[in-house]
Amino acid sequence: MVTNAALLNSTVLTTTRMPFAMAEDRYLPRALTRLHPRFGTPWVAILVSAAVYALLAFQTLTRLITIYVWLRSATTILTVLAAWGMRRRRPDLPRAFLVPGAKAGLVYVIAAPVIMSVVALLGSDSFTWRWGPVALLLGPVVYPLLRATRSEKSL
Repeated sequence: MVTNAALLNSTVLTTTRMPFAMAEDRYLPRALTRLHPRFGTPWVAILVSAAVYALLAFQTLTRLITIYVWLRSATTILTVLAAWGMRRRRPDLPRAFLVPGAKAGLVYVIAAPVIMSVVALLGSDSFTWRWGPVALLLGPVVYPLLRATRSEKSL
């Protein structure tokens, strides 16, 4: 029990870095960047993250894992698409490594994770099929709104 509590504590504390950093970049509310005056920790981000984790605790482990698979698949797909986009838009940049096989190699590097993600998602339960797409579609819906807000503030 102590080990599980320590793992949960470390997860909560490390994952609060994401909303804190996104708030610094103005993708999330600036309130998440508030630091505790004594400890220097992002206390608002920690509390918000803890509230989200508390709400997720009402789901079964199977549902949590399948939701995680949906979101992790989306992250993986966006990562490989970003690599493709960067190589397409900025072919002149120096690269730390090269994908062997030229265009065919790049297609494989993109297609393999996409295909594996689709296969993994096809095995999801009905709860995840209902809420997984909602979680995935929130990004493309909210991103243009945040981008418009950011460009207005920078003017």
